[in-house]
Amino acid sequence: MGSDEIKEYYATERPEFVAFLHQHGPFGAALDIGCAAGLLGEELQRTGIVAACDGIEMHEDAARLAQTRLRQVWHGSLENQFETTPWQEYELIILADVLEHLVDPWAALRFLHSHTAKGCRLALSVPNVRHYKVSMPLLFRGEFGYEDYGIMDRTHLHFFTRGSLIDTLDECGWAVNGSGSHMKGRYRRWYMPTRLLEPFVSVQHLMIANKR
Repeated sequence: MGSDEIKEYYATERPEFVAFLHQHGPFGAALDIGCAAGLLGEELQRTGIVAACDGIEMHEDAARLAQTRLRQVWHGSLENQFETTPWQEYELIILADVLEHLVDPWAALRFLHSHTAKGCRLALSVPNVRHYKVSMPLLFRGEFGYEDYGIMDRTHLHFFTRGSLIDTLDECGWAVNGSGSHMKGRYRRWYMPTRLLEPFVSVQHLMIANKR
């Protein structure tokens, strides 16, 4: 992957995720798993939503960029860092568009539940596979095509709706106590039936959970 591709794919800002966490913070130390180039963690630190942010990033060049923005960054996959990360130090674990890339999300969620501190919270986002640009072609044309980016990213191994994500978290010991969605502004205007449209126009589901 070239430098321009890294800038586009790994250096994406997440204002909707920052705004969501702002409603539930502030937090102490946070760990951003799959932190990319560190822009999300940097903004969370800058705004005081988290006291400090560390990261784990699998892509070497992105991890190198993240090291200039976060307190500490480990290069490698989540699975490779199971034994070396100081899990007990974190008040918040972030999985922003990461769960769908994991081979076994259930094992990862159970690991985090058992190895993090008692009061640790989990914040995550996943692409919404119920989005009309996915569900309509599937329903009417039998198409379920993969793309380079977006909900149907070729690297996605699992797909979630809001309900299936809640069920997955519950099965792994996490109780959702806050949720939101990432929708384009045109769907949030006063005359739009936002709640009716939300399951079909949300690009991502955002959730925060406590340990059960």
